[in-house]
Amino acid sequence: MLFPFLLLLTASGAGPALSAQNPQKAPLARLEESLPAVKAGEKLALDHLMDRSLYSSGPAQLQWLFHSKEPACLYVENDTLKKYTVGKGETAVISLQDLAQDSVAAKYGNLTRFPSIVVAEPGKLYMKSGDFCFRFDCKEKETDIFSSLDAEAANLDFDLRSLQIAYTKKNNLYLIQKGMRFAISCDPDTGIVNGQVVHRNEFGITRGTFWSNSGQSIAYYNMDESMVQIYPITTYLEDPAHVEPIRYPEAGNLMHKVRVGVFNTKTYENIFLEPFADPSRTYVTSVVWSPDDSEIYAGILDRNQKDFHLVAYDARTGKIKKVVFEEHGDPYVEPESGIFFRPGHPGQFIWMSERKGFNHMYLYNTDGKCLKAVTPENEPWMITAFTGFSPNGKTAYFMATKESPLEAHLYGVDIDKGKVFRITQEPGLHRVEMDYSGNYFIDRYSNPGLGLQTRIIDKKGKVLKVLKDCGDPLARYVRPEMRLYTLKAADGKTDLYGRMLLPPDFDSTRKYPVLVYVYGGPHAQLVDKGYNYSCGTFLRFMAQEGYVVWTLDSRGSANRGFAFETAIHRRLGDAETADQMRGIDFLRSLPFVDTARIGVDGWSYGGFMTLTLKTRYPDVFKVATAGGPVIDWAWYEVMYGERYMGTPQDNPEGYAKANLLNRVDSIRGKVMLIQGGLDPVVLPKQSTTFVQKCIQKNIPIDFFVYPNHEHNVTGPQRDHLFRKLYEYYQQNL
Repeated sequence: MLFPFLLLLTASGAGPALSAQNPQKAPLARLEESLPAVKAGEKLALDHLMDRSLYSSGPAQLQWLFHSKEPACLYVENDTLKKYTVGKGETAVISLQDLAQDSVAAKYGNLTRFPSIVVAEPGKLYMKSGDFCFRFDCKEKETDIFSSLDAEAANLDFDLRSLQIAYTKKNNLYLIQKGMRFAISCDPDTGIVNGQVVHRNEFGITRGTFWSNSGQSIAYYNMDESMVQIYPITTYLEDPAHVEPIRYPEAGNLMHKVRVGVFNTKTYENIFLEPFADPSRTYVTSVVWSPDDSEIYAGILDRNQKDFHLVAYDARTGKIKKVVFEEHGDPYVEPESGIFFRPGHPGQFIWMSERKGFNHMYLYNTDGKCLKAVTPENEPWMITAFTGFSPNGKTAYFMATKESPLEAHLYGVDIDKGKVFRITQEPGLHRVEMDYSGNYFIDRYSNPGLGLQTRIIDKKGKVLKVLKDCGDPLARYVRPEMRLYTLKAADGKTDLYGRMLLPPDFDSTRKYPVLVYVYGGPHAQLVDKGYNYSCGTFLRFMAQEGYVVWTLDSRGSANRGFAFETAIHRRLGDAETADQMRGIDFLRSLPFVDTARIGVDGWSYGGFMTLTLKTRYPDVFKVATAGGPVIDWAWYEVMYGERYMGTPQDNPEGYAKANLLNRVDSIRGKVMLIQGGLDPVVLPKQSTTFVQKCIQKNIPIDFFVYPNHEHNVTGPQRDHLFRKLYEYYQQNL
């Protein structure tokens, strides 16, 4: 998240930064901690970096049992469905082999692996396999068909209270009720999309349907994008090749219109919530039902993303009842969740906001009065996720960076007294999921030396059961020394965190090439106290092969507060590049760094940063590899692009300075762009236009396309990407 503080870089990119020319004046970094090298062991093989055994994982399909009187969770282990009940222990529910012998499951299910558990309640499981959803009776060990599914069904949303399933097929929304199918929407125009994610997953939106508490109604997003420009995505690997058009709203251009529909599953009536403002100029960021289902609360954000309104609607008529509260932000407001109603207090809810500089929790009543800041709003730490309430609504649970920006812990707060207490004690990263009783948590825990430990803890942090402990999945391999540093940003005052990997056979008297791995943009943090300080296996491989590997989280990245994240607003590429060059200054001050052999690699925003660094400082970076890079922010999507850059019309200078097409002339050395041929996020025209500009300027550049991949190269073919990058640096750095 981005905003310009101090701009220490020139726009010409004609040479290295002034401080980089005088590395002896660069500020020293402070070594915080390290993992020592382990020289004994196997070497990682380049062609096996995607081997699943190298990566930590938790129990498959781990989930809490829905509304069980005895808190229990389910998970699949060795093709057997198991149940852990708090206070009673672990039992086997059924094996895949036994399930496959059931006549109904065998007939309708594709049981080469354990079916997907859609939802589970005490005594019954609802599982999906192929085009069928079947119900398993845990006591009788029998299955029956609950419902057949359309072969093209997507976005399944199962409501256990009413035993109904909502799903989408292409652009419309459907309902399965007592085995019968109903069309909730019937839009023939494929430019109108129902029941799916809107606003391209911005604002924390992860789904498009919202069941009422009783299950008698379902709210859903209705998005009209028929006016949005079409971009062709071409599939060449089929005969004949075909074009898949997508709607892509670019910054400053027409955007889609979103409204909320409400379907009553008893009367089969369909209504739409009354527009609060012009839908072509607003975003609907959240949809939440009131506890008694009488109201729907929708978050409405203006297109400039400075003014947010929480609007209460009559759920029966769709009419606006009132504006509950407003929040204005400069340079922007970024709501990333809805509201959370407090149990036992139906007229109160929690709202999270960065209004004081860090994400904290506020208690409101439904009249719109802010009753209090629940967590200390002036303290410099971030709530990163709301976890839930205790059953009586007295305590709220949340994840936060209170101990360190490099850690994530579970906390509770007494809502009335404001007392915050820490629950998880072990240093590192915790990701938790609360059970329905509000007393127990699934805790997925890692630290620099621990891959992943999945366990059940109580509300005091006591470990009740370790479900799976991955230990160190790379323990049998040589390990580079890993160092964690703190250094000052280009503003001279803000702390930044960097991670360095040294070759396992490191010799301080030698000179080593450096690979800088960069991202630098919003909603990402590359350096923390997760496993191996969250270093990827490929970077560990590169250190094994004799590279010093460096990563720095510059201003603009996540979990450091509003000022930190908005430091690059309207000037993408300035403050974060200045910070990255402070990291380069530090590297150049080290006697074992070969300053003539520094390479930089990044993907997506990191691809933009890679090319920005290379074109502004062509003599500092000998080699650059950029995957899926944003070249011109005017070609990026409305929600993200306008939040951080404004529009091309109102910020022409910022767009021009960040436009990498204007810096092609400065390219020297080796540069390779990598692009997914089916990328719907950073459109292929970004990379291809850059390559064409290089051709016109007679500047040699390398370009590689993965024809069948979208924004990133995933799955087994990622091994090919790793080899491509490794060989490029071996040949050129």
